[in-house]
Amino acid sequence: MKIAVATNGNSLKDKVALHFGRAKNFLIYDTETKNFEVFENPEIKGKELPPDFLVRKNVNAVIAFSLGQRAVEKFKNYKIEIFKAIEGTIKDNLKNFEKGKLRKIKEKDIFLI
Repeated sequence: MKIAVATNGNSLKDKVALHFGRAKNFLIYDTETKNFEVFENPEIKGKELPPDFLVRKNVNAVIAFSLGQRAVEKFKNYKIEIFKAIEGTIKDNLKNFEKGKLRKIKEKDIFLI
C-alpha cells in the first residue's frame, strides 16, 4: 500500500503540513517495502492538481490535517481514502496508520472554498 503525506520537508522526521494543497512536497511511503519517495507538489507550479498526481503514483491513502472540498471529491472519485493526521512527525503518523489509530477525515476537516 502507498500512503501520501503532505509535508514542507523531505524525511520521515518532518511534520505533516497543515494544509494538504499548499504543502511544498508529498512524501509517498510504501508499507510493503518500507521505502519512501518525496515529490514536489505539482500544484505549486500550476502543473497538476495533487489528487491527479497522486493517483498516477498509485497512492491508496492520504494522511492530512485538512484539505479543500475539491481535493476531497477527487480522492473520493479515485477511491483514495483520507485519514486525519495527528501532531508529531510523518513517522508517528505512519505508525499510527498501520496500527489503525488514525480516523477518516470528517466534514469539519474540509475547507469549503
